[in-house]
Amino acid sequence: MIEMDQVIRMGTLLKAHGVQGEMVLSVPEYLDWSEDLDCLVCQIDGILVPFFIESFREKSATAMLVKFQDIDSLEATSRFIGLKVFLPKKFAVESDDDTLSWESFIDWTAVDREVGKLGTITAIDDSTANILFQIRDGNRERIIPANEEWIDGIDEKKRLLTFNLPEGLADL
Repeated sequence: MIEMDQVIRMGTLLKAHGVQGEMVLSVPEYLDWSEDLDCLVCQIDGILVPFFIESFREKSATAMLVKFQDIDSLEATSRFIGLKVFLPKKFAVESDDDTLSWESFIDWTAVDREVGKLGTITAIDDSTANILFQIRDGNRERIIPANEEWIDGIDEKKRLLTFNLPEGLADL
């Protein structure tokens, strides 16, 4: 059984591409993987399930076209659309720079200079061009754009992300 600590969030299957089983996979620009990549892992009903890749090619800087083995029709792709996709860590290629990925902020505390504590970052929504932080504080959930201009401080030791949000954004 594959566990979450064995994978890295790669993206989301957005839509079918054509009628032969190919799908569009959103991918972050910072993530790099080995050319030996032979499978991806999809989260289905909370369970991580590996799928072997038949073909995998670049569509844009933030999208790949992927076709899994034995998925050969538009109808077969329909059960995959919207699924979260993960990269097995053994295929991840380390970056030479010290840049933190958006996913590395999951489980960090988010605060705003004016409002104070916003909550805990629970997820990153990278299914569109505008990456969003999902932040939960008790029963309240906030969606904050991952705009670098609004990030005022990063404390890796305290796992604290400090924002300087435009007035009113934290209250939405």
